[in-house]
Amino acid sequence: MSKNIILIPIYNDWRSLNKLLLNIDKYLKSNKNNPVEILVVDDNSSKKLYLKKKKFVNIKKIRVISLLKNLGSQKAIAVGLIYLKKTEKNSIITVMDGDGEDNPAELNKMITLASKNTGFIITSNRKARKESPIIVFLYKFHLIVTFFFSFKWISFGNFTSFHSSNLSKLLVDKSSWYAHSSSVLKNCLIKKTYSKREKRYFDKSNLGLYSLAEHSLRINSVFQKNIVLSSILYILITLSFFPKIITLIIVGFILLFNFLILLIKVKHMPGKYLEINKIIKKKLHYR
Repeated sequence: MSKNIILIPIYNDWRSLNKLLLNIDKYLKSNKNNPVEILVVDDNSSKKLYLKKKKFVNIKKIRVISLLKNLGSQKAIAVGLIYLKKTEKNSIITVMDGDGEDNPAELNKMITLASKNTGFIITSNRKARKESPIIVFLYKFHLIVTFFFSFKWISFGNFTSFHSSNLSKLLVDKSSWYAHSSSVLKNCLIKKTYSKREKRYFDKSNLGLYSLAEHSLRINSVFQKNIVLSSILYILITLSFFPKIITLIIVGFILLFNFLILLIKVKHMPGKYLEINKIIKKKLHYR
């Protein structure tokens, strides 16, 4: 028997989670051989946990693990994956955001592909984003800078499906602590699917420009070795072919970029938090 487990990090947005669970139950069909379970990672929410009592047809179990400290969505996902590595041996795991931007109507397609391609991680690559022009511009700028320095085009986020046998590869180093998507691309083979990034169910994202910049740096930090090598190459090319003023600007940007990545690596070093027994406050079962 192979279970379908949906891992969802949540911080305070219980209203969106309740709507998402209804949509998952609507779109993702279960049977005796493929029961559907939900693992919610409560990222030390300041609002009291609230799950509506609903009679789900396809969701057979909901588990909640609550963290002792607010870590952010990427680290909450990493904790959830480490927890599943210890508890699950034969399952299809799907990671998705809880705010509605990852469309549950895509779940059947992704899980089917993951079941047929157990050595790969299925990624949901973004065809379009329903966000403000400035966010779309910054996202494209992030993609270009990341590719320019790391030689990786990372056009997917958290929304991924894979067989649990991939957890050992995915968690082989500390990459997932920095960014789930980077860890996937660095450590695993992928197969791409394409879907739109939907609007959030409620409210607007609280991410500001600082948070977006830090997230971009965290994604890049996983490929720090590539970035150092490419930076040296670009600096040598710049010194050889560009005028002095332009050289100073380009080299200054490259050195600043590398310095910021070093700061991010130090700031988000995993340390004791990879020992999940020291960060999980409690475990709850709702079905």
